[in-house]
Amino acid sequence: MAKQIIHGIGKLVMRDFRDPKTIIGFTDLQDLSVESSSSKDDITGGNKMFPIASFKKDQALKISGTNASFDYGLMTYLDGADKTVGVIPMTDVIEVRIPDSGTIMLPNTPVVDSVVITGYTTAADKLTVATKKFFADPATKELTFAVDDAGESVVIVYQYNSSATAVEYSITEVTMSKPFSCEYVFPIYDEDTQIIAHGMIKIYKAQCSTGFKLDAKHQSAYAPKFEAEAKDAQRIDKKMWSFFIDGVEV
Repeated sequence: MAKQIIHGIGKLVMRDFRDPKTIIGFTDLQDLSVESSSSKDDITGGNKMFPIASFKKDQALKISGTNASFDYGLMTYLDGADKTVGVIPMTDVIEVRIPDSGTIMLPNTPVVDSVVITGYTTAADKLTVATKKFFADPATKELTFAVDDAGESVVIVYQYNSSATAVEYSITEVTMSKPFSCEYVFPIYDEDTQIIAHGMIKIYKAQCSTGFKLDAKHQSAYAPKFEAEAKDAQRIDKKMWSFFIDGVEV
């Protein structure tokens, strides 16, 4: 019988526990860990140094992984986020020097009265623009400054309306992480580095034990991580999780 070697990471598929057709796929895994553990309740008596018997007390299965790409659908399972689709206010920040013309064109149409520039106040119209004042025209997306302010560096903060297909994930006081099932699939090699079988670990019900974390760094890709624990799926066969191997003769 050929040696069986597990090498590499494999792929993970998470399915909504209530709707198995809702899928999040982790195909760019950087790491993945599946760990089973349990504790026992020892029965002792008399002067014996060893327990008379030991009963299983607690059983747990933990799964954690880091993915190279981000799937925003994971927010639902990390924090139970509520998803809505529609127009939402977005914020933009621009740091720029005022040109000689005194006019700056914004990339997006600003929401009325949403433009804020530190050290500057709003003028009633273009005709009343003076030093340290500006006028925002949503119709043209233009900011007008006084010519005397040319060359000054300003930080412009404003809001604009998103597209109608923008997605919002909201966390409230009552949202809870959603349960899911998952299948971790991976190849099994022989000593000649040839795939001889395929393995799969299936967890019938799990729930994330950690929330969303964004850890952005300068010129670095963010790798989102999740951690989850197996839960009782209330199956007739009492299965909590299974390890499958296809292709190996037994």
